[in-house]
Amino acid sequence: MNAIQVNTLPSPTYRFLRVNDSILEVPGGIAPADDSAWKGLLPAGGLSIREIREAETDGFAKIAGGMGDAADRLFQEAGVRPWVLGVPAGSSGETVYLPVKAAGGRAQLHALCVEAGEGSDVTVILDISGEEAGCAAAKGLTGISVRIRAAQDAKVHLIPVQRLGSTIRHFEDIGAVCAERACVRLTTLCLGGSGGHLGAKCTLAGEASSFDSETGYYVRGDAELDINAVAAHQGKQTDSRMIFRGVLADRAKKTLRGTIDFLTGSSDSVGDEQEDTLLLSPDVENRSVPVILCAEESVDGRHGATVGQLSEDMVFYMCSRGYSKEQARRLIVQARLKSVASRIPEGRLRWEVEQWIEREIG
Repeated sequence: MNAIQVNTLPSPTYRFLRVNDSILEVPGGIAPADDSAWKGLLPAGGLSIREIREAETDGFAKIAGGMGDAADRLFQEAGVRPWVLGVPAGSSGETVYLPVKAAGGRAQLHALCVEAGEGSDVTVILDISGEEAGCAAAKGLTGISVRIRAAQDAKVHLIPVQRLGSTIRHFEDIGAVCAERACVRLTTLCLGGSGGHLGAKCTLAGEASSFDSETGYYVRGDAELDINAVAAHQGKQTDSRMIFRGVLADRAKKTLRGTIDFLTGSSDSVGDEQEDTLLLSPDVENRSVPVILCAEESVDGRHGATVGQLSEDMVFYMCSRGYSKEQARRLIVQARLKSVASRIPEGRLRWEVEQWIEREIG
């Protein structure tokens, strides 16, 4: 078992708080997954998917991910060759569904690069599950690396949905760079697993580019979730929005690092980071580290957090409308995650996620 340092805070704080970084334990024998089945899952419309070419490797490697350099080295040393999803310039409204299957008793790595051409519009769904959705018997580790390069006026919506069994650990390392007026949307749902790491960094390099991220999570038992999200504003008039909505139950632990970084040259930019965490047990542990870094004048950075137990006033209001206390509490908790799930396009996956939320959060 190897331990690597990930999710490092861009601007470290006091060490005794133990929030500057996190440790990811990686078992020996970790190997690339076989994702060749992705080739047969593309919709019509000119999209392509293939293994990365040597000449492209350095370009995507320069896109920083949220988990840091150690995660990059893990994929390189394991010999992972990313698949490249090519989205032609001008293509519009395409949705790509890519399943990511955890293998019982194995540690596997998946990697995807998205090359979105000028003026294109694409939605990429990563359906992350055990050998069967909700499979609790498949032990292992599943790691995913995603890099996105969005050209001028391109729109990319990445949707990782994780519904792993209770004995599987999981991590996601996402990095994106946006050209002028490009937009990257990220909708992350972390619903299962025995704990994991989420890292996402979007570099807003082009003027008027934007990053819109919503993360929903449900952590229970003794699981631990560690999140590092960074919006790096480089261009003028860039905009970022990072929303985190989650539920902690039993003895779960969660650490969130949310950083808005206004770099030199990012004048007239706006960044907003908000957290809404519901604590269902006195034994949970929640740590939040909102950070705003500013090297530029004339910017607007905001952050806020709402962390606490269920509002008794809200429960009372719902009871006055005919619900029992148990029904009211259940609906309030489920609504928190369904609000994030509503960003998934209409279809079978969205229905399955909503059913999972209703079944598992009772």
